[in-house]
Amino acid sequence: MTLAPAHVAGAGMIRFGKYPADVTLERMAVGAARAALADAAADLTRIDALYVGHVFGGPVAGQRIAAQLGLDGRPVSNHENYCASGATALREAWVALAAGLHDVVLVIGVEKMTDRVSGGVRPDPGDLDAAVGYVMAAGHGLSARRYMADHGATREQIAAVAVKNHAHSVHNPFAQYQRPVTLAEVLAARPIAEPLGLLDCSPISDGAAAMVLCSPAGLRRLGLSAPVPRMLGCALVSGGVRPGTGDVNEEDVSRRAAEEAWKLTGIGPEDVDVVEMHDCFTIAEIVRMEGLGLIPRGEGGRWTESGATSLGGRLPVNPSGGLLSRGHPVGATGVAQAVELTWQLRGTAGGRQVEGARTGLAYCKGGTVNGTDGGSVTTLVMAR
Repeated sequence: MTLAPAHVAGAGMIRFGKYPADVTLERMAVGAARAALADAAADLTRIDALYVGHVFGGPVAGQRIAAQLGLDGRPVSNHENYCASGATALREAWVALAAGLHDVVLVIGVEKMTDRVSGGVRPDPGDLDAAVGYVMAAGHGLSARRYMADHGATREQIAAVAVKNHAHSVHNPFAQYQRPVTLAEVLAARPIAEPLGLLDCSPISDGAAAMVLCSPAGLRRLGLSAPVPRMLGCALVSGGVRPGTGDVNEEDVSRRAAEEAWKLTGIGPEDVDVVEMHDCFTIAEIVRMEGLGLIPRGEGGRWTESGATSLGGRLPVNPSGGLLSRGHPVGATGVAQAVELTWQLRGTAGGRQVEGARTGLAYCKGGTVNGTDGGSVTTLVMAR
């Protein structure tokens, strides 16, 4: 089934980073929302509804944001799917527009992590994995070890993901980190979960991103006309139960998310020009690109090392700098990826522009559930 696309009238975000306590979640969200509204040349009276993705924002965070923004009284929905929360909010907004329920909506992804999260991110305390001490970094360390053993990949090839993404982030004024790192720095960084070190891991971050999405009628309401970037669709799948130990890098959940994306949008992997990938850890970029079918199984390390996934390469991945260097305020990430794709498709991404980009894909994977191959996965497809 193919639904009508959502047109992107406006996109904006604040710089990701670590903010003091007086910079609240609501304040960050309002800043990103105002940037998106200004980009769309839209005032608040044009907005029909608000969709907010967050994880640690507390009860009715979206309504608190709406009150400060001046959208009180409008329909507000809050969406929590861990790292896929922002992308899930985008999906629900797209569905509402396609159904004719609204014509102009505002979507915000936001998170204030620095005063809510310390140390490694864990599953829910009631999950069996958490009970035995599992943390996300440990799982990805296991993934890296298994990948190296199965495919002959080297530690240097995995570390090259961090080198590449930090090189890209130099050109992104909204990135938490805007300096390059060398391969030697990545390899010498403080160990976190063997073989991964500090620079193989995305940071604790604060930030917000926002988009104004419209139906064709909504575009006319705003006085805009096509062509503008379009959100063709967003697939959402959950992890399936896995009997036994299985293959930690099988990524069946990513394969299913890709299949759903192609089915929803009519786009195939051969059409993708740029990818915003959920690189919470260096190895995650590699195995998830392979799971989507965008890189042959076992080749991701070599592709990265060769420059195939760098700007100017065969398939640029994370021109924004990705989670590793743009930062990863979990509820904001999915919307930030869509904002980056919007800029890429407009041709306004500056020094990180992917030349001739016409179609982009953003992938988020949120959370773990014991006995399954993941929590939630979104695959968002956008086009010029």
